[in-house]
Amino acid sequence: MKRFYKDVTVKKSDTGYQICLDGRPVRSPEKAIITVPTPELAEAVQAEWQAVDEDIQPEDMPLYSMAVTVTDRVTPQRQTLANELAAYLHDDVLRYRSEEDLDLAARQTEKWDPWLSWAAEACGLKLPVTSGLMPLTADKAVEQIILDRLNPLGDARFGCLYRAATLSGSVVLGLAFEEGVVNADDVFETAFLDELYQNSLWGADEEAAHRQQMIRSELKDVERFMNMLNHQ
Repeated sequence: MKRFYKDVTVKKSDTGYQICLDGRPVRSPEKAIITVPTPELAEAVQAEWQAVDEDIQPEDMPLYSMAVTVTDRVTPQRQTLANELAAYLHDDVLRYRSEEDLDLAARQTEKWDPWLSWAAEACGLKLPVTSGLMPLTADKAVEQIILDRLNPLGDARFGCLYRAATLSGSVVLGLAFEEGVVNADDVFETAFLDELYQNSLWGADEEAAHRQQMIRSELKDVERFMNMLNHQ
């Protein structure tokens, strides 16, 4: 889509801050008005719209894209997404260890066990691990702890946690990320330990390297978005 507007402004509303194009609030693909909770975030999204030259490219507007995700996906489906995260904990990458490669298993223990200890101490989550492909069984009590942990979060912070967890394959890392005890780069390095280890042995093919770079980049965009929420 070609740029069709001249002025980009921020307008305060009863529910937050709107980004306006020539005085009209920006709407999501689902026709909802995009509203963000802090002036810092609104100004950053405003800057993305101002930076558009001729063509509007959403991939060049990561903060706006995240705001759209919160508006169209998180807010209307909040409980469904929370239930998904609670169930996904049983497939958390940190809980599945190598059975055959002892060097990799040792690295997993070194890098992953501290985060499982953090989850136990900070969140009350006692999460056993398994080797190979042996699945872990669902634990409704653990799922309820996750739901109780997610419930107080505003939609924007919840959306950041959800995206970090799904990008990394780890609800534990998503929780730590939202708490601010791990940054985007460390989430990536921790979650993709197995792939990075294999890269060190055999090298990374171009497609895998591109995918990994895209995930790291998106995690950093989510981090930028979250850092402007002021614990909303």
